[in-house]
Amino acid sequence: MHEATLSSTYTQQDLFEELAQKYGTPLLIIDHAVIRDNFRTFRQLLPRVKPFYAIKANPEESIVRTLFNEGAGFDIASLEEFDTLRRVIPGGYQEQRAFFDANVVFANTIKNFKALDTMQAYNVPMTFDNEVELDKIATRCRHVPLILRLEVPNDGAVVELSSKFGARFENCPDLLKHADMLGLNVIGVSFHVGSQCEKPGNFTIAFQRARQLFDDVEATGHKFTVLDIGGGFPAPYNSSVAPMEAFASLINRLIDTYFPSNDVQIIAEPGRFFVATAATAVATVIGKSKRNGRPYYYIDDGVYNTFSGLIYDHIQYHFNAFKTGNATPSTVAGPTCDALDMIAKDDPLPDLDVGDLVYSENVGAYTNASATFFNGFQPAKIVHLNE
Repeated sequence: MHEATLSSTYTQQDLFEELAQKYGTPLLIIDHAVIRDNFRTFRQLLPRVKPFYAIKANPEESIVRTLFNEGAGFDIASLEEFDTLRRVIPGGYQEQRAFFDANVVFANTIKNFKALDTMQAYNVPMTFDNEVELDKIATRCRHVPLILRLEVPNDGAVVELSSKFGARFENCPDLLKHADMLGLNVIGVSFHVGSQCEKPGNFTIAFQRARQLFDDVEATGHKFTVLDIGGGFPAPYNSSVAPMEAFASLINRLIDTYFPSNDVQIIAEPGRFFVATAATAVATVIGKSKRNGRPYYYIDDGVYNTFSGLIYDHIQYHFNAFKTGNATPSTVAGPTCDALDMIAKDDPLPDLDVGDLVYSENVGAYTNASATFFNGFQPAKIVHLNE
């Protein structure tokens, strides 16, 4: 991990070239000023919603620290992500526990026994969507508050989640009865409209179903106090993505319509929106050929490293060159011996030579987080700006 500061006497491209020369490539440059701006934009656009950063999007401890200092809560999906928080959040056990209990949600509906045993020492809310998970929780840490994960439509989302997570609406009454029989404390409802959701309207059905559950539970004499509206807030990978303002406008209207009372705490799990636009990858051309009449450039980064999001996150990345010249549709491939390692197939690039640099923007989410060491190629070095 390296640190750098952005000098006003250089353009951003100048700085990227300088950092690549200093540290070598592949290089991932993360700008914390962008993360802070994205966080503050979210808070401004959705004033009733407290953001809990989804650590899975990018678990770099420096990012977690920056968002902690901004006042974020955190969404964890594993004990390992919780351990990241325990390393970053200051204070001893009592101070950390006070923070965790109020500002963390364990949002994976499936927890292993080791995680449940560790969480016995805390009061962190957990999500669930099936009876077996309730039985597990009841035997390990029955005191924790629970949140029912509701299945909602994921239409238009790049990464669909509803086929794996969320209880069907018609099954929720029986789930809640089972929780009550076990003596568990269910405090609210969560949903997720799908990662990189490009249809704001998905939230409408989700809010309607959540409101119905709140009403049904209230009719039994119990009262939910938490609504978790999940993630899905998109990054502007291309011009077809609806802006955050469109999502916020609709969500604010839905909150006013279905949850106008401040008695309900509304939280969300943004990940991609905070970090995607905060990172740029810089790579070196290490090989060059022409195949079927098209230029092929092989770089020292690929889908098994920074661009793993192409496979796991279904995001298409694009490249720019520091060199100028007439652009030709070109293919950019990674360094491994796998033909799957093809990053971009039709990017307009000038005539590049071995040793030239290229860069790709908006690579802060679900990229280095899922990088591997396949073929022995090391993940990109990371440089942090404006921490």
